[in-house]
Amino acid sequence: MFVHLKMSRWVIWWVYVGVVCGVVALINILGREDLSRTQERVILLIGVAHWVVGGLVCYALDAIRFEGPSAEAKTAEPAKLREAPEWHPPSDFLLPGSKKSILPPKY
Repeated sequence: MFVHLKMSRWVIWWVYVGVVCGVVALINILGREDLSRTQERVILLIGVAHWVVGGLVCYALDAIRFEGPSAEAKTAEPAKLREAPEWHPPSDFLLPGSKKSILPPKY
């Protein structure tokens, strides 16, 4: 069974911005010695707020959906069974001019 994940474009951009800002924040926290403990906590709280607000907005706008196979696809017959059988008039099986059949004899 396949499950489709449908996401809005702005959600993907929100994730990209969050990852980039998170990497920059971690580089600043780990690479700089002059940040105080309070400044580190503020940076981390801003990052957490970014993800929480993004999650709430995605939930509120139904921007991310998991869709399973449709009920129509589960109960539908294969395409060959749904189509009308191919039909040809008897004249399609006669050679032009001689009226001889191209089909094998019945006997």
